[in-house]
Amino acid sequence: MGEEAGDDLPKVGFVVQFTGDTTYEGKFFKIVQREPFEYVTGATSGSAEFSTVASGGSSGFKDITVLQSDKSHLRAVYAEMGFQDGMAYQVKLKSGTIRYGPDGDKNAARLTNVKTPYMDPDGTFAFWLFGQDWFPSINAINLTPFALTPMIFFKGYKYEMVQLVDGSEIMRLQASGKFSVITLGGVPN
Repeated sequence: MGEEAGDDLPKVGFVVQFTGDTTYEGKFFKIVQREPFEYVTGATSGSAEFSTVASGGSSGFKDITVLQSDKSHLRAVYAEMGFQDGMAYQVKLKSGTIRYGPDGDKNAARLTNVKTPYMDPDGTFAFWLFGQDWFPSINAINLTPFALTPMIFFKGYKYEMVQLVDGSEIMRLQASGKFSVITLGGVPN
């Protein structure tokens, strides 16, 4: 992952505030660590999110929980995704809310390898996750005449955070320009 992709993202020392989930309203978090990551569905032991999908079939929504924060950390995840094959994908962020639909019709959304290529994901479709409830759920629809196993490449950053309660530190960091407001899921509700 090139540094270019992360240049406009918050860095260590920044304060962030999350929107899109009332759980985090009025709370501020300081980034203490940022590390790049890459993940391919089914690429690690015990992570075969998708089975082979027959021509004309669909996988059903599969949770990609490997991107979820673990319970012992405050961790945010910024992720871009690229698709390997010619299937069409529906994406839910947070579970139950379909994203990326045109003109407000989120149920019509379909992402493909044409819109966001496998090894060169389009940042337009990037998203943010935070907390134990936030992870993508993806349905692969096989539009080809062949049986295929869906493959999705995720890349991005994992951010370790601490919650701030000192108002003077929050104001100092805001004044210094080290402040970001992040919409969870990447798309405003």
